[in-house]
Amino acid sequence: MRHKMPRGTSRKGFTLVEAGVAVFIVTVVALAGFAYYASARVTEITEWHEQNALFMCEREIESWHSGGYTGLAGFTASDSGNNFLPYGYSYGSPDPDWNQAGRYKEVVLDGVTYRVRAHNYYNANTGNDYYVQTSWSGVTYYYRQIDVVVQWGSLSGYTSTFDMDQETRMAR
Repeated sequence: MRHKMPRGTSRKGFTLVEAGVAVFIVTVVALAGFAYYASARVTEITEWHEQNALFMCEREIESWHSGGYTGLAGFTASDSGNNFLPYGYSYGSPDPDWNQAGRYKEVVLDGVTYRVRAHNYYNANTGNDYYVQTSWSGVTYYYRQIDVVVQWGSLSGYTSTFDMDQETRMAR
């Protein structure tokens, strides 16, 4: 025997299955929205750090240029090449903000600590004057090749989670 609904009545409300499907759909859409927000936020923070690092690289390069070509004369071979310089800008007048033992300068910007380091790359030297010497069309020329590195994130020894570097050259 089949049960029939009386005429003029209708089924109202939701079944448990319909309610479950609706909750599932709302959950999937909410999780997708949260994942998008989280990804966008991480990208925003990363770009913020990179912008700060670029600003610091440019500022440091300007400081190296202010010392001129002769400012780097006096550093030894162990201070140049792949080793970071022990202090910035000039051998004759060390920057007091540089940590000479750790070979860096710490800069705190908006509560985040960045480390600034520099390399003096060379392929020639005269005493403790390390520089790049190269020839082109029979003309020999000399320059300083300075690579400024800004590090942030997990700072450990000479390494970090993130870094940015910019290179500059100063002719003699």
